[in-house]
Parts: sequence; C-alpha cells; structure tokens
Amino acid sequence: MSHHRTGITFVLALGLAVAACERPPTAPDGLDTPAFSAASAQVQFTSEHIFLFDAAIPADFAAGVAAAGGTIVRTHPEIAVAVASGLTDGAATALAVGGVAARDVLAQWLPPLGAPQLQSVPGDVVAQGHDPTTAFFYPFQWDMHQINAQGAWAAGASGAGVRVAILDTGLDPFHTDMVGLIDAGSSVAFVNSLNGAGPTWGDDNFHGTHVGGSVVTNGFGTSGVAPHTQLIAVKVLNVFGGGTFGWIIGGIMHAADVDADIINMSLGGYFAKNLPGGGTLVAALNRAVNYANAVGTLVISASGNNARDLDRDRNGWQIPCQSGAGICISSTGPADVIASYSNFGRSAIHVAGPGGDFNGSFLNTVLSPCSTLSLLIPICSLNNFYLFLQGTSMAAPHAAGVAALIANKYGASSSPAVLKSQMAQSAFDLGKPGADPFYGRGRIDAYMAVK
Repeated sequence: MSHHRTGITFVLALGLAVAACERPPTAPDGLDTPAFSAASAQVQFTSEHIFLFDAAIPADFAAGVAAAGGTIVRTHPEIAVAVASGLTDGAATALAVGGVAARDVLAQWLPPLGAPQLQSVPGDVVAQGHDPTTAFFYPFQWDMHQINAQGAWAAGASGAGVRVAILDTGLDPFHTDMVGLIDAGSSVAFVNSLNGAGPTWGDDNFHGTHVGGSVVTNGFGTSGVAPHTQLIAVKVLNVFGGGTFGWIIGGIMHAADVDADIINMSLGGYFAKNLPGGGTLVAALNRAVNYANAVGTLVISASGNNARDLDRDRNGWQIPCQSGAGICISSTGPADVIASYSNFGRSAIHVAGPGGDFNGSFLNTVLSPCSTLSLLIPICSLNNFYLFLQGTSMAAPHAAGVAALIANKYGASSSPAVLKSQMAQSAFDLGKPGADPFYGRGRIDAYMAVK
C-alpha cells in the first residue's frame, strides 16, 4: 500500500511571496491525458489490528484478546468493527472468527509543510463585527465570490443550528476568528495535540484550522461559507498530518454519534490494492462512512491532489474519496476551471468547489486562519495570522459550508440524500453538459442552493 504526497502552496497574508513547495502538474485537458503519479511514501505498520466481523463482534472477543496478551483499544458494535493492540498477526487471525483482521497502518494523509513567509492582519481588525462581508480580507476571497456566498447570506442563509465535524489535525479554539465556534464538549482527539497550551484536540499542525475556517469564522479577518454554523473538532491526524485507519474510523463514528450533520474530511491517500490486509482496512472504513450516512450525517471528502483519473486507475483506492456512501469534491481555481492538481473521474466526483490554483500568484489560492497552537508555524501563536493554501483540501470545506446552508434551510428534512441532491441540482454546470469527470454535476453555488 502506498501513498502519494501532494503539494500545497503555503503563504501568509498580507501579500507576500509564495513559499517553496511541490508544484502540481499541468491540468489534464481530456480523459486521454495520463494521470500524474507523484513519488510515493511507504506506510508504517502499527501495533494495532482492525477486526471486521461479518455479523457482530463475538461476546468473548475481549476475553480472547486479553488471553492472547492484547488490549482492546475501542469497539464499534454498530458496524461490527473492533481495534486491538499488542497482538501478533497469528493471534489476530485466530481471534477473527466470523470475520477478518488486518494490521493497521500509519500513513501520511497531508502533504509536508513548505516554508511560509508570515505577516498578520492589523490589530484594529479585531474590534470589527461578525458581518461576513466586512471581514478585512473578504475582497481577496475570490472563493467566496465564485460560489456567490454573499448572495446566500443576503437571502438569509447562515447555517445556524447545523453542526459540521472537521476530521483533521484539530481546530484552534483561541484564534480570533474561531473563538466560540467549536463545541468543545463534542470535540475529541484520537491522537493528542503536542501543544499542551490547548485542548487535546487542539490543532498543533495548521491544516484543520484552515479547513474549518472555510466553513465558518467570526468574520474578522476572513469569512466562511456558513457564518453561524457550529464546528466539532475531531483530531484524527498528528502534528505532521499522519494518521491510522483506526483513528479515522473512530472519528467518523464519533462525529455521527454526537449528531454532526456533516463530516468534512480534507485528507486523503492513494493506497495500492496489493498490500496484505488493505482490503480489510478499506472495507472497515467504508462501513463507518455508510453508518454515518445511515444515521443522517453527510460525509464529504477531498478528491486528492495528483491529477489522477480515478475512473481509469484500477490499481489502488483514493481514500476516503472513494469510500462508501460519502461524496467527493474536486477543485477549481479562480478562473472557474478544474485546478491543475485535482483528481477527477465521473465515478468519483459529485461536485467541484474552489480550492485554488497558484499559477504564479498566492492570491489565486484560498485564505483562512492559521492555528495559534501550530508547532510547525510557531509565529501563528501571536494570533490574527491567515494562510493562503491550495488543494482539494480547501475545496471540500466549501462544499461542507454549502451543505450547512442547505441543512439550515431544510431543517429536520435535511437528510444526506437531500443535501447531496440539492447541492448537485443547484451547482453551476461546467465542462460537458450534465455530469462530467472534472466537475461532477458542477461547481457548487451557495446562492442557488438556498434561494
């Protein structure tokens, strides 16, 4: 099983030079264009096994694990999945009566950090209000203009009463633009933050806070799509963006069980199908996604940044884009065309959203808050810093924000099926008429989704 590391552009506002980073390939102009293949990194096997049972977790499973010298990490009886540590492969296989077991892996689900240059928003901005159109950097947020977020706000759409779980590196509860937006009681860490100045689910990286800020902010420096939505932090990735299938599965189950309306997973990996146990790990993840969908939580994922044709690549899985009943989002740039790095495929892409496309200027990327708890960009601890990033990681939360606006409008009837349908039917049709490999049903339109 292998994972492609993908490039993101990193800089901080105000206008500064773009940091050094891996550059994505030229955008494919047709289905015959070869998919870009980045250098892959090997996954690391962990001390934990994931068990996938056909019907239910056996009543004597915990006793069997203990007798074999192992420990139960967590169980998910709703989907007949369990995680245990300290077992040999042979012992795990023997315990998987009426099912299968596979050793879990730690993989890199986010690209490595580049070398950002930093500058903060002026201090007097902090005194300004919550109107998203008055945010200091709103004129630079081409992404909000592209999806006509302002039209949705003018129509009264706010996302109030809707809960969006961000499964990522955590969220920052201290940034001026994030204060008061996170349900701390429902937030959780499957891998603890290394920054002891914040909660265990605090964002010691930066990625999760940037993603969450595209959904909602307080409107001081930047604006999010759904200005009154509540966030739930579900930290499933460590400070470097690494995580296990067990953490992500646990995060999905937790978010669904605390009544998140929407799950956003701006993370992804391409995993080859020939790794022993890979099919079991993917099947367990599929069950978690399907469970969330069944109990009323829409799962949204990024499509990945390798310009890969997901229709034609039969050698691996793009996870979680191609997992279960969730939906997958491709990325557009300011020119409203498919971003040069975005994965695509008619079988995978539901809709597209703005994720940026550098093309020589950081202003073509997406601006959102930087975590004050980041250990990778320590100066962000001074607060009021904002990052320009690009990637399908940035496109997905725009779709999550639009889904939150739709859920706010439809209330109790806003099932995942309704959210999926309304998002697709209201999208601006780009590319070939109807569904196409690059944009799915089209690029999301916040105003059309709620008018």
